[in-house]
Order: sequence, then structure tokens, then C-alpha cells
Amino acid sequence: MDTLEREQQGQGKMNFRCADVGPKTCDWQVSGNSEQEIMPKIEQHGREKHNLTMDNETRNRVRNAIQRKAA
Repeated sequence: MDTLEREQQGQGKMNFRCADVGPKTCDWQVSGNSEQEIMPKIEQHGREKHNLTMDNETRNRVRNAIQRKAA
């Protein structure tokens, strides 16, 4: 893998684990290239699996739990 490939892979890779914010027993997680890409998936998961409404407080907790993946 050359330097350019490594930069492209590592740039902006985001990861979210439901257990970091929601039920500790939930092993669902999602990865993507930006918060804008994964937030709709997180909201859908919260609605469908945990009957959760995403208000501003919940959205902020989710944002704080999103992690950048190391390259």
C-alpha cells in the first residue's frame, strides 16, 4: 500500500458503536467517511431497534461517541 492509499483510507474514517451511548448489550456499529454519512444510519438504528427519538441531547451524545479510526 502506498502513501496515497493510506491517506485516503485513513482520512475521515468514522466509527460509532451503539453500546457507547445506548444499551451495553447492543453490538451494532457503523463506519463511514463522515458524520453526515453515518448519522442517518445511527438514527435509523435507534428508532428501529431501541424505539428512540433523536432529540438534540441524544444527537450530541452520539456525536461525542463517534470516533475517528486510526489509519
